Amino acid sequence: MREEVTPAIIEKLVAKAQSGDEGSFERLFEHFFPKIDRFIRFRVKEENVEDLVSDVFLRTVQNLKRYQVQPKAKFSSWLFRIAHNRVIDHYRRHKELVGLESEEDNYFLAIPENEDLQPDNLTERAINHDKLFLLLKKLPRLQREVLELRFLEHFSNSEIAHIVGKSEGNIRVIQLRALREIRKQWDS
Repeated sequence: MREEVTPAIIEKLVAKAQSGDEGSFERLFEHFFPKIDRFIRFRVKEENVEDLVSDVFLRTVQNLKRYQVQPKAKFSSWLFRIAHNRVIDHYRRHKELVGLESEEDNYFLAIPENEDLQPDNLTERAINHDKLFLLLKKLPRLQREVLELRFLEHFSNSEIAHIVGKSEGNIRVIQLRALREIRKQWDS
């Protein structure tokens, strides 16, 4: 069994991968593949996901030696920035906007182990999920992406700023506006 991959371990794996250690890159790939796959899957049609995810990791390999540790931007931010840019390039080429439309990949309904599994509670949770899903779909793309990165991927505001190419202050404002809009729509 492999040890948990912490940010410190990720940076060590990156340093080794930059020196040509294929095993270290393989561990990075195994750790980040599901996250990058989910990130892209929320944004493009199913038939394009595999190609874009592959392209992200190809570009990661090609540019890995140029990656430098930064105080506010971890390797994960750098990697998600590549994914973000690839999705934007894909939009430009195909004029396709999907984002949070594939309910078959339903990441919002993960039920915590300590939650009551009574039918009434599960029904209420499903109704709330559907309502939240519809409200998220109504948000502008950037607001939706900021919320996904913050609450699904658990990135900090500074990391999100690095990924989407905005200032940290802008990210806070975008997140606040998105949450206010959801709250306003939720109550109506």
